[in-house]
Amino acid sequence: MSENKTAPAENRSRRSHRGERICEDLSFAAKEAFKRLRTNLIASFPEEEPGCRLVGITSAQPSDGKSTVAIDLAYSLAELEQKVLLIDADMRRSSIHVKAGLEHAPGLSELLDQSDDVRGTIQRYDGRTGVGFDIITAGEPPKNPSERLNSKRMATLLQKLAEAYDYILVDLPPIGAVVDAAAVSKHLDGMLVVVRENACPRGLLAECMSQLRYAGANVLGFVANGAVEGSGKKYQYGKYGYYNDYYY
Repeated sequence: MSENKTAPAENRSRRSHRGERICEDLSFAAKEAFKRLRTNLIASFPEEEPGCRLVGITSAQPSDGKSTVAIDLAYSLAELEQKVLLIDADMRRSSIHVKAGLEHAPGLSELLDQSDDVRGTIQRYDGRTGVGFDIITAGEPPKNPSERLNSKRMATLLQKLAEAYDYILVDLPPIGAVVDAAAVSKHLDGMLVVVRENACPRGLLAECMSQLRYAGANVLGFVANGAVEGSGKKYQYGKYGYYNDYYY
C-alpha cells in the first residue's frame, strides 16, 4: 500500500451497466436515507480515535438487499471525500461485481488463496458525478469460504488494507445461512444488519442476533430495506430506514 493512503485501480475502472438503480441513479428519498445512514454510522465511532473503520454488512436471510445497501453506503461515504473500499466477502453468492459492472476475478478468493498482489485485485467504481470508490470483488468461488474468511490471512489482509483507507465495508453472507459473517466480525469495528421489512421472520432475526452476540460482534444498528414510508419508525425515509436499537 502507498503511504499517501491511496490504492489506485489502474486501467480497471468501469462504469456499471446494470438493471437496478444504485448510487447516483437512486431517487432523492433513497439518497437522503443513505445520507442519514452515513451520518449515524460516522457518529457510531469516537472522533478522538482516528484510523480506518472496518464495517461488516450482513442480514438474517438472503435477498434482504444487503449488497445493494453496501454499495450505496460506500458511494455515500465517498461523497464526503473519504477513501472507501468495498470488499465482496459473500463468496458463495457474490453480486457486487454485477451491480458495479466490474470483472468478477481476481478478487478476495485469490488474495486468500495464494496471491499477494493486492493492487492487482482492486477495481474502481466511478460514478457519473465524479464520485468513486475502490472494490475488491469476491473472485472465483472457493471450496471452503468459511475457513478462508476465518483465517489468519484474512485478518492480516484487513490490517494491511486499513492502512490505505478511511472506511472499509465488507459485504458478508447472511448470518442465518452460514457462519461466515460471525467468523469475520471479530476482525471488524462494527456490523450493520440489513432487514427487509415484512419479509424477515422474527425468530430468524433473533437467531441472527444470538450468533452475532456469541461471536462478540459490535452491532452498530439495523437497516430496514423496503420500509413503508410514513409508518412512523425511527430514522425512516423512503424505502430505507436506519434503526439504532431493535424493534420486536
